Amino acid sequence: MSEQFDSSGVTVSCRKRLFSLINDLPTVFEVVTERKPVKDRPSVDSGSKSRGSTKRSSDGQVKSNPKLADESYEDEEDEHSETLCGSCGGNYNADEFWIGCDICERWFHGKCVKITPAKAENIKQYKCPSCSMKRGRQ
Repeated sequence: MSEQFDSSGVTVSCRKRLFSLINDLPTVFEVVTERKPVKDRPSVDSGSKSRGSTKRSSDGQVKSNPKLADESYEDEEDEHSETLCGSCGGNYNADEFWIGCDICERWFHGKCVKITPAKAENIKQYKCPSCSMKRGRQ
């Protein structure tokens, strides 16, 4: 039985093996932040996991989950210390308004994406500039 080759001259089985080897490696982000790789990354368009309106107010709390205020402050501080603005790359600061993209789940300074807390209250699903551009091209 002969092996099947794809258009680049690589066998299909080799391509599948290479694909799984590459996907088992940590991402650059995971290496830099020393996070453990996430084995099952949820797909961006999984409709079952709707985050609803999850926006950080100027005091740093996630509005849609009031239980966070009751949990350990240290855990929350550790989580936020690794949060970087998807636009400018700046660190999370509880004194500033942040908004999360409901599509790619990245966080942004409100000022970087020109969203005020008042505007955010009226947005059902926030799409960052990058996700808005992707949608327009399709």
